[in-house]
Amino acid sequence: MDVLRAAIARDLERGATLAAWRRAAASAWSRISAARVCRPLALPAGVPIVGVGGAVLGGAGKTPVAIAIARELARRGARPAVVGHAFRAAPGRARVVAVDDPVACVGDDALSAARLLADDGVPVVVAPTRQRAVELAASLATVLVVDGLLQATRARISDAVLVLDAAAPWGAGACPPLGDLRAPRGPLLAAADHVCLLCEPESERPFTTDGATVRIEARLAGTRDATGVLSPLAALAGARLGLALAVARPERIERALARVGLVPAVRVLLADHAPFDTKRLAAAHVDAWLTTARCATKLPVRIGGAPVLALDHHVDAVPLVDRLRFAAR
Repeated sequence: MDVLRAAIARDLERGATLAAWRRAAASAWSRISAARVCRPLALPAGVPIVGVGGAVLGGAGKTPVAIAIARELARRGARPAVVGHAFRAAPGRARVVAVDDPVACVGDDALSAARLLADDGVPVVVAPTRQRAVELAASLATVLVVDGLLQATRARISDAVLVLDAAAPWGAGACPPLGDLRAPRGPLLAAADHVCLLCEPESERPFTTDGATVRIEARLAGTRDATGVLSPLAALAGARLGLALAVARPERIERALARVGLVPAVRVLLADHAPFDTKRLAAAHVDAWLTTARCATKLPVRIGGAPVLALDHHVDAVPLVDRLRFAAR
């Protein structure tokens, strides 16, 4: 099933073959999704909310941006909390995510965020509903960063951030089943206060929108082992590497690795959020497995004797945080 999901996802990311039934279905998706860009949410009094949403179904980088915003706010003396989403998980109650929580309870996105933000003292909260997660998080923090929320319906949140990948800002340019666009461009831009263009180092790709666009850089800073030790990518030169990913648009990561001269000999590319078959991975003969911090939550420390190394993605959120309206107020 996950193999089929991955094939469908790649098809949407490339842009599916034009057909009458796909055009009709995409038109229906566009109408429904346009009305759902803004979600029902009762906003907590006195606690500003920074919402971080993506334009595509996956692979824009919204969760790394949300983490980077929270880390930068903490560095500036604020007391932020991240409201995560427990996709494919069952939290049971509103809870603060612990670094050793089972991924089945809190979800891979929230668990990786909790681990990445542990040293910054930023709590990550999940719940069966976003509303319950927001209510708990508001009791712990002075500002909330909500991963996966672009805008609310009852009242506008303090700052709505739309994250776009500079290499493919609007994905395949159409809604499913023609492409991977979450909703039409117009409603997405109308809901956003800030358009965040996530750029690769030294990218000069021109881009304009009707919103207030800010370019921020994302780059590979190294790898982290199970103990959290950061090592330079140069240390992997000459090693036989495996790449295990369960993310949307995996070519982004392959491109970033190629830029620093690393081309994995073995590639296992699954559907977004899919579980891994560690027995299959163990059959490969590699010196190390590379993966993302999110995917690492579903993998053991070592596979077949080879260490699992999480790629450390550095996102420079300073230019974006400088523009947040709640901070100015």
